Amino acid sequence: MRVAAASLVAVAAFLASCGPDTITLPTPPMAAETQQLVALYDMPTAMLDTSNIDKVRADAQARLDELNLDWLPGLVSDALVKLRMRLDAGSLPTDPAAQPEARRAQITAVVEIQRICVGWDNPASAPDQATNGSLNLTAIADTGKINPEVWATATACRVRSPAADNGGAIVVTPSVVMATLDGTLIIYLLAPLPVDPTQASFLLTFSGSISTGDQTKSTSFDFQVVDKSVKFRVPVNGGDAIVTVGTTLGIQGANASFSCDLTTLTCQKSS
Repeated sequence: MRVAAASLVAVAAFLASCGPDTITLPTPPMAAETQQLVALYDMPTAMLDTSNIDKVRADAQARLDELNLDWLPGLVSDALVKLRMRLDAGSLPTDPAAQPEARRAQITAVVEIQRICVGWDNPASAPDQATNGSLNLTAIADTGKINPEVWATATACRVRSPAADNGGAIVVTPSVVMATLDGTLIIYLLAPLPVDPTQASFLLTFSGSISTGDQTKSTSFDFQVVDKSVKFRVPVNGGDAIVTVGTTLGIQGANASFSCDLTTLTCQKSS
């Protein structure tokens, strides 16, 4: 999905490992909390059984409607592709799991990318920032390694989904959406930065407001995109279950997993 114009601004500072200079790097927002969320998605804490699974399924369906999964994963995936292009052009690292190569000067850099949002009419020419808003993304490469946390600020960013030139973005529900995004996006990379939007794997935390039609809602939520699947959290009795979106809802707890059919509204224990 083409969601922004190719308007890029990059700021980088380079520091050889033997050089005398230092630079001050920005502090990623909510770093500790984000790492705790990553761990929670790997190890859910909710206790699930047949007595509560129907309520968990109903809560998951209600939460699903609030996450904007029909267009927001595509917006983030596209932005990460553009970040990958910018880092590749500067020979900067793109895999948070890769270790710096030994015996070579290490690079420390702050990379900022401004993306002008395409807007609702998907113009053939360059979109206008004053009309369509922007998404400003920040990433850090510290001594030859990219920080897994990337963050962005959306300012009156107009998004239409699906766009006329849909490039393979993740789409959960096939409906036309015209939305305006304002707020902070924290993106934790779970894999190398993608070359294509379908390769993106990340945890997203959003806090701000989203407008669709004549309704504006302040909201805060998180979800995870891994191997083209979308996962999100549902609170259960002081813990959290992890829900995987598909033809059914997969619900995983600390002690058991269930598969729930959204047509019959029934859940079967799978482990």
